[in-house]
Amino acid sequence: MTVLAIVNQKGGVGKTTTAVNLAHGLAARVAAEGGRVLLLDMDPQGNCATALGIDPGGRCISDLLTGRRSLRESIVPDTDRERGGTGRAGLFLIPATERLVEATEELLIRDFQSYRRGRGEGGGLDDTLTTHLGGLRDAFASIVIDCPPSLGSLTTAVYQFADKAIVPVRTAMLDATGAAQHTAMINDLQRDGLDIAVSIILPTFFEPRQILARQVYQDLVDKYGRSRVAIPIVQSVVIQQAQAAGGQTLFEYPPAESSPATAAYQRLVDRIYAESREAVA
Repeated sequence: MTVLAIVNQKGGVGKTTTAVNLAHGLAARVAAEGGRVLLLDMDPQGNCATALGIDPGGRCISDLLTGRRSLRESIVPDTDRERGGTGRAGLFLIPATERLVEATEELLIRDFQSYRRGRGEGGGLDDTLTTHLGGLRDAFASIVIDCPPSLGSLTTAVYQFADKAIVPVRTAMLDATGAAQHTAMINDLQRDGLDIAVSIILPTFFEPRQILARQVYQDLVDKYGRSRVAIPIVQSVVIQQAQAAGGQTLFEYPPAESSPATAAYQRLVDRIYAESREAVA
């Protein structure tokens, strides 16, 4: 299985939209094989549940990380929405809320106190996702993590748990510069011993008629190589319409069926699915 972190230090680049559509697309792909996909929300805004149109029922990843709830109690299952589930076969969710901010501070204090008491060099915070979620690697075909612009003290925890990073980049000049800074930071973490790699650069909000957008896309290809730059997600009103229509992804919103944005996300799903199959073979 593969753990995919959707990351970028810049906000408004389509991280949550990408995480939700990617997770649902992968779930639809593997559900027929008995596979399952977990969407893990690490953003205190908790937009994954909203984008899927579901009530998380008070669940938050913070309660799992601080030991207040078990893993089973923290997961929204793939049952019908009326029964408190995601309503999508094979798609499971661990939601986030604003409580994650306080929980992160609590974990940081615990880590420092452990260090002061001479129980090691700390490090518990860095390992927290691996400790609490590592057992899920055998239970899910993929885990998709929606990350906020700043992970703060949980940065190392996410990058230590994840296998690959997908970086959505708005096709604007300043956004491309910000993405370069973020990928450089991930490369530094690799040199420090973490295994995570920047797998895919995903151009978003792409307007093919705009010269600047086309130039930024070409700059991304020149910098990262064509194999790492995915098909751009074309700017489309259907993305917002789908979310407004009771929380639907592009793959279940009828007007989006012929949208270039839907086609691009399907290509991304197919690519990741194929890569995961190759890794197993």
